[in-house]
Amino acid sequence: MRVYDFNEMDSICFEINNGKVAVVETDTVMGIISKDSQLIYNIKKRSSRKKLIILVASIRDVPNLTDKQTQVIEKYWPGPLTVIKNNVGYRMPNHEELLELIGKTGPVFSSSANISGKTPIYNHREAEVIFNKWSNKMVLVEGKQLGGTASTVINIDRKKILREGPLNAKAILEQLGK
Repeated sequence: MRVYDFNEMDSICFEINNGKVAVVETDTVMGIISKDSQLIYNIKKRSSRKKLIILVASIRDVPNLTDKQTQVIEKYWPGPLTVIKNNVGYRMPNHEELLELIGKTGPVFSSSANISGKTPIYNHREAEVIFNKWSNKMVLVEGKQLGGTASTVINIDRKKILREGPLNAKAILEQLGK
């Protein structure tokens, strides 16, 4: 399994744009990203009923936001907030190199880097062990868990908290209004 660091941005982009999965650090837990959602489901042994999120480099990558939704999201992005809009989850991580990578590849599917139901991995070395049977479909980017808590998740259409994380979800809902 090839290990890169973020200084090899063009090579990482090439791998992702050519169908591979990358395990990367984010501002929360270690993540697994790809253009191929099915590959993430297979690697994680994740039920297709559990949706993946899309990591974006710009709020413009989230379609059909109201002015109020845009205003509120801009207060928390980049950061540990996942918003559900039209049944799709979006997040802009507060991680400079990862944002640069997503800016070059375009939005990518993402989930925590782990086998579904298990604890997220702590660093790229653990990923090498846990995901070694996928070595021909995966690359690793040197890194470690920076946060420790998965993002706060809010459905901004229904104004509903789906997961409390590092941000105060109730305060965000209040800002969205009725």
